[in-house]
Amino acid sequence: MKLLQRKLLRNLGIGLSLFGISHSYAATMETIWGNMDDQGLLNDFSLIQKKTVPSSLNLPKMTTTSNTINTLQFTRGNVDHSHVSHVRYDQYYHGVLVWGAQVIYHVSPSRVETMVTGQLVKGISQDVTDLDGKISGEEAKKIALTHSPTTNEAHIKKIIYLQKKSHKAVLAYLVSYATKNKNGPALPHFIIDANTGEILRFWNALQTTAIGQGIGGVGFNNLSYRPGRYQFGTVQAKLNTIGKMDITFKGGVCYTATSIVQVINLRNQSIYDIPFGLPVSSSEVTTYKLAPFKYACSAPTYRNLTDGGYAPANGGWSPINDVTYFVTEAYNMYVLKYHVKMPVGKTLPLRIYTHINDFANAFACSPICMRESGIRGPSQLVFGNGGSEDAPFTDIGTSGHEFAHLITDNFSALVYDKQSGGINESFSDMAEFALKNYLRAKYPWIWNGKDWTIGLETSKVKRALRYMNNPPLDGYSIDNARNYSSRLDVHYSSGVFNKAFYLLSTTPGWSVDKAFQVMLDANMNYWTPTTNFNSAACGVIQAAYQYKYKTQDVVRAFQLVGVACAKEVPFIF
Repeated sequence: MKLLQRKLLRNLGIGLSLFGISHSYAATMETIWGNMDDQGLLNDFSLIQKKTVPSSLNLPKMTTTSNTINTLQFTRGNVDHSHVSHVRYDQYYHGVLVWGAQVIYHVSPSRVETMVTGQLVKGISQDVTDLDGKISGEEAKKIALTHSPTTNEAHIKKIIYLQKKSHKAVLAYLVSYATKNKNGPALPHFIIDANTGEILRFWNALQTTAIGQGIGGVGFNNLSYRPGRYQFGTVQAKLNTIGKMDITFKGGVCYTATSIVQVINLRNQSIYDIPFGLPVSSSEVTTYKLAPFKYACSAPTYRNLTDGGYAPANGGWSPINDVTYFVTEAYNMYVLKYHVKMPVGKTLPLRIYTHINDFANAFACSPICMRESGIRGPSQLVFGNGGSEDAPFTDIGTSGHEFAHLITDNFSALVYDKQSGGINESFSDMAEFALKNYLRAKYPWIWNGKDWTIGLETSKVKRALRYMNNPPLDGYSIDNARNYSSRLDVHYSSGVFNKAFYLLSTTPGWSVDKAFQVMLDANMNYWTPTTNFNSAACGVIQAAYQYKYKTQDVVRAFQLVGVACAKEVPFIF
């Protein structure tokens, strides 16, 4: 594996160069930003709608170009608060996906004005002259699987990939699969040259990190402003209380199953002893009878106190109560506060797996993740019981964080690698504080508005994982883009946008709610899969303009972390 990593560090970069570089190859990545009529490169493409387009979307006017070689194919869209349609199109060359190339058409309600943002690769035909390749998809799969002999299943997709260092477009295979290593579940992705078999890029895409009543939280107190233990509903006197859990009651039995979530108790099995894979396929759900957790209950309390005898678990009073409530509230926050009609698409109810020993982590797996794992099944969240240094990862912060990964995959689908991966991880960190702030409106005790630590609440060694207000305090994270390196883990490069979010949230006239609103809108409407720091900032500035917020405050927050948008932002409809 070390040899592989050395090869990767030699071949991989953080993004794709845009302009003015002379080289012996023809393909280049071009940034698109501005009025549709001013983007000459778009004239070389035909727009194609192969998928069913929601009737709520205004589509861009079709071009007169009839080009079957270079096409832009509809993938999904969203209508914002101003009734602007944001319609995403992926680039294809001879029917082969151009990896990471996507444009978003921003269509005004009247369809009079259409703006376009994103990135396209031009000049592919001079670099890629044969779409067959010298190795097959199955041979590429074998190359990828040599690094994980525990599985035979993989998702294989032929793509066009633009290499950063050589600025050459190559025919390649994207190979991905679900596996398990010494650190738990993993979702390795390989981009493999279809002619040479060389591994061009590698990354792990697994994104880590009411009537029901009961106890929740942890059995120790790390936060100065509140105890670690609390209750859902009213179970004990003189204990901080939060809302009741949404559950289903039938015939004297309570089920942690609703239209939003299904929570499954894996009974504190070791992750290494579980007889099925994580994420879990639909067939495994049937084979192993993985039904939502149920417990005997009665009116008026409907209490779950022990998770069927498996709680407390590693310092956590009730992992099931925690995730049942917090994940449901995360969903409600996006729908009720931020007015996102389908925050995770049509994938409800979410399957949530808890009570897993020897797993000090949590992860989300969206429809994209499931497809790239080669697994058929619904979206899911998986929460471990922690380890020697951490209690179960089912607290409010981790619940909000992992749910937000599903949001990102449903909209921008940021690649979990390089700068886009840092932004992906940062957005989930921001979402933790958005959820805390959302619940704080009803339950002021839950967050004091000044604690910007991540992971401190569940740490047995009283150490935060990350700090939004001062990322380098963890010893690894950066808080300025000038310190970025492609070798940085996405949890540490996230510090750039984390610090920008903190600065914006605490700017006079701003708040956590307002700052998260513009980040969320940028994620939904302006970021593309391989967006880098600077391009992502452009989207946030544009989102702020759409809300009539002070865009200069956004510009300033990003300047302080070494990020600048070089485009003409905001554009005006």
